[in-house]
Amino acid sequence: MVALVAEAHAFGRPPRGQPVALQGGHWLGVCGMGAARVRDMGLDLASRGVRTLVSFGTCGGLAPGLPPGSLLCPRMVRDEEGGCYQTAVPPDLASRLPAARTADVLLSVAAPVCDVRRKEDHFRRYGAAGVDMESATLAQVASEEGLRFLALRAIVDPFDEPLPERVLAAVDEWGRPRTMALLRVLATDPATWAAVARLRRHFSKAQGSLAAAAAVMTRGGPL
Repeated sequence: MVALVAEAHAFGRPPRGQPVALQGGHWLGVCGMGAARVRDMGLDLASRGVRTLVSFGTCGGLAPGLPPGSLLCPRMVRDEEGGCYQTAVPPDLASRLPAARTADVLLSVAAPVCDVRRKEDHFRRYGAAGVDMESATLAQVASEEGLRFLALRAIVDPFDEPLPERVLAAVDEWGRPRTMALLRVLATDPATWAAVARLRRHFSKAQGSLAAAAAVMTRGGPL
């Protein structure tokens, strides 16, 4: 399960909304942002006989020492309401994905964590290495359906860098920029240009990590 179109490019250019079959017995669903979309896609994938639901994409960094592009495979996913879900980390992960780092916790939240102080607070409160907006919802579906769950997330923004909140508000549910809204932000806040350029560089590194992971996941059997 992938939320954003740009994240799904790791698998080529799959369609949005409708799951597609990949090689190696995998299915891919690109669902867009939002818990309801994630849940619907998770249930759709579960109905197709999959054994493992995988939350695949990018995340923000909360722990020091994780540069952009770092690929996290958490042992546990938590949410802000106290939900806690164990993941099925493959025993051969290190040999198949040597660049992946096992982390204790990935935190899922309802809204982007843009401010550095909030990142610090979430790191202290939850002990999470990274933060996303989809994994806990998909983990809950896996639990309800009796399926294994795995998360693979590549860091975009490290722990000590804020996200340009106004820019994030100028994208649609698929992560695509709303051109006019983005231009208005850039025109009224020229300092945002530097933040956008930095974010693009970081995202490119994350995409590289995701592409490498996608190649491993779809070559032969599943992780």
